[in-house]
Amino acid sequence: MRNSTYIAVWEGTDGSGKTTLMKRVARILSRRGFRVVTHKTPGAMRSGVFAASYGNSPRISPLSRMLLFLANTVDETEAMVRKIMRANPHFLFIDRYYLCSAVYGLALIRHRRGLQGLPSIVELVTLLERLGKSDYLVPDIYLIVDVDEEERLRRLRGKRGREGLLERDTVFQNMVREIYGEFSRYRPSQVIKLLNEPNRLDELADSTASKLVELRARALTAR
Repeated sequence: MRNSTYIAVWEGTDGSGKTTLMKRVARILSRRGFRVVTHKTPGAMRSGVFAASYGNSPRISPLSRMLLFLANTVDETEAMVRKIMRANPHFLFIDRYYLCSAVYGLALIRHRRGLQGLPSIVELVTLLERLGKSDYLVPDIYLIVDVDEEERLRRLRGKRGREGLLERDTVFQNMVREIYGEFSRYRPSQVIKLLNEPNRLDELADSTASKLVELRARALTAR
């Protein structure tokens, strides 16, 4: 199904510049002769539209929110598979996937209800991957993007009010960071942590593109 496509999932805190960095890396790789296909979740499918609207309501249960976004990632996988079959790209870049739904869902539950008795991100992702073995693509690498909190908030202010309450909530975003950190420690060989510092986007994008080319070559050798 995936042929020689190397699947990179881009994750990170809100306002970290994740999507901008992803697009910049995709352009660099394209200039180097690689075919790159991108896909963003939630997407334009009905489940994605509903998750983005109803799922982001402040009154919705954190569990309901997480399940809505997870349902969309399953739906979006079908679209991603079609893209791979049609274009046979060297790289598929996924702008947030089921890991994001799990991380943000768990962070929101912790934020509203505390920590007692909750599963870890390791337990939750392991369960999702077992249950969704036939529904999800298997990522080759996760690129988890972050930025200094003061800079993150500054970038959000530049979006002219488009950000929501959770995006502006430093306590919540720190929980997101903590959970991504836990996942990174759980799978160190499958995670690249990227600090998207101000005025270093081009440098970071170039080095990340080179790293992905190297990792793809290794993965093809191992397959």
